[in-house]
Amino acid sequence: MSKPDRFHFWFACWVISAVLLALLGAFKAPVHADGNALLQTQGTLLQRGSIHYAGVAQVGDLAWNPSDPPIELPDVWNNTQPNFEGQALYKFRFDLQADKPVPDAIFLPRVVMNAHVFLNGSKIGGYGQVTGELSRYWNFPLMFQFSTALLKPTDNVLVVQVAGYKNYRSGLGRVWLGPTSAIEPLYCSAFRWQVTGSMLATLVALGAGLLLAFFSRYAASDQGLLFLGLAVLTFALRNVGYFTTWAPLPHPIWAEAVHSLHAWFVCLYGQFLLRYIRHPSRLLRGTLWGYAVLVTVATFALSGRDILQFTLFVLAPVVPLFFILNLMLLRHAWLYRDMEATLLGASSMLFVLLSVRDLSIMVDALPIESVLLSQYTGIALFGSGCWILLKRFSVMFRQLQDVNQSLNSQLSLRERQLMDQFMKIRQIEQQRTKDEERRRIMQDIHDGVGSSLVSALNENESRPLSRDEMTTVLQDCLDDLRLAIDSLDPQSDDLLALLGNFRWRYERRLRLSGIELHWRVRDIPTLKGYRSRDLFDLLRIVQEAFGNILKHAKAQAIELSIRPLDGRDRLELCIRDNGCGLPADRIQAGRGMAHMATRARSLGLVLEYTEGLDGQGFGLRILIPIQRQA
Repeated sequence: MSKPDRFHFWFACWVISAVLLALLGAFKAPVHADGNALLQTQGTLLQRGSIHYAGVAQVGDLAWNPSDPPIELPDVWNNTQPNFEGQALYKFRFDLQADKPVPDAIFLPRVVMNAHVFLNGSKIGGYGQVTGELSRYWNFPLMFQFSTALLKPTDNVLVVQVAGYKNYRSGLGRVWLGPTSAIEPLYCSAFRWQVTGSMLATLVALGAGLLLAFFSRYAASDQGLLFLGLAVLTFALRNVGYFTTWAPLPHPIWAEAVHSLHAWFVCLYGQFLLRYIRHPSRLLRGTLWGYAVLVTVATFALSGRDILQFTLFVLAPVVPLFFILNLMLLRHAWLYRDMEATLLGASSMLFVLLSVRDLSIMVDALPIESVLLSQYTGIALFGSGCWILLKRFSVMFRQLQDVNQSLNSQLSLRERQLMDQFMKIRQIEQQRTKDEERRRIMQDIHDGVGSSLVSALNENESRPLSRDEMTTVLQDCLDDLRLAIDSLDPQSDDLLALLGNFRWRYERRLRLSGIELHWRVRDIPTLKGYRSRDLFDLLRIVQEAFGNILKHAKAQAIELSIRPLDGRDRLELCIRDNGCGLPADRIQAGRGMAHMATRARSLGLVLEYTEGLDGQGFGLRILIPIQRQA
């Protein structure tokens, strides 16, 4: 079977199923007043008796009175006693029958509004108030049990006191008398159909309405799901009256509000259907809004008079319009092979047909005891709406997954591109670092070894250098070269390690020169913010100071000390000798001293000149911040 053929097959199945269910509801719905096989054999149907109408019933009215007019159940006051409001006493006479069990229970399938029951002058039970603001037991089946001691062999009098409002289809359905074992199953079945089922249907409608209203903002606005959610909530609010025994407002106002909700449900659901099938007619939409407003105003203007008959008259004309809208929905489903529209149309068709069936109870085409079914079809209708919502979100979820997959692909591509760029930049930085290191080494060799060699060459051209002088020059060059090599050490960012290496390089030279080295170095905090090149420049200052002492001071001892200072935020590095000292004019004019000062300023160090050892010689004090400022 091809795909179009499969769709047409399921379309026909759903529509035919809706029609068949509607026919079953119309002709096969339970009427509990007819009883069941057990009750028909063991119980007694009380259908004929007499009636006494009274504003407020008196105790003396409970006795059998032959002058009371006869009555046949079911009885609706709108038909038999128009405009009556108050209490009616339904009286039945019966005898015990030898071929049936002794009765001990009474079953009232339908009472509008409340009922109290008396047997041979004794009250055996009641539901709701019978005076003042009445309770609302109109949709509740009632069951009363009593003691068989109250019964007489003959001439038993059963009185059902019914309290109701005028023009509200108040009255009494047929009455069953029989044993509890036969009546209780029928009562339980009626309670499930009329009360428990109403509660479940209302809860389903309430949940579906809230779900649709909440998530409608995430769906396409032209689908009108918000109107469907509001229609479902309106339907749920209307259904509350099926199982609540109290009203939050006085009876007339509550009746007007509940019955105006019929019109608002039709309006909101019609708005949804028009938007769902994308019908362009603004006239139909405006007509539905005007209809809801007009019915609401007219309902409240009646002030509760003839409210049910009015509801019939205002709803009956809209049924054809609702039916036409539903046909338009089914046509839309057929043309576009839309399965979700088919489900919605079948559910809506079932709702329309069973609503017509329920309206027929109001015109006495069906017994007053008939179960109202349109509330149950609402479950299918609203289930279809939720299914539409879930399908919309499943489509949105798939689209979101596709977008996420696309974004992930783009993100992966971007990550690869960024990684490639990073590797290129890293290679460039590495190459730049190598180039800078080469330039630094070249500069150090040029400034150290090269400068020493050039100076020695110039001096040798002016006068030949002695062997000792040549040894000194070569030793200086060798020291500069070693210092440049030491700067390439990976541990060159450790000041103590650099100083220790410097000591190892210079100690032999000092010993050959007859100079004693006093090394006073303590553990110091790690310097922060200094590059290897910065520490190398600091070591250049130390080297320059040692070189000056070797060349000019004629000292016998040199002391190098380093320690934390001023709350451990600075280090103090001191170099002192006990030589001949250095005049102040030489300090200012010396090129080596100027180089040391320049290096110190570039590193943010403080360079001070102090006394030497034991008050003799020359001293150099360097203050080093532990944290270098950027």
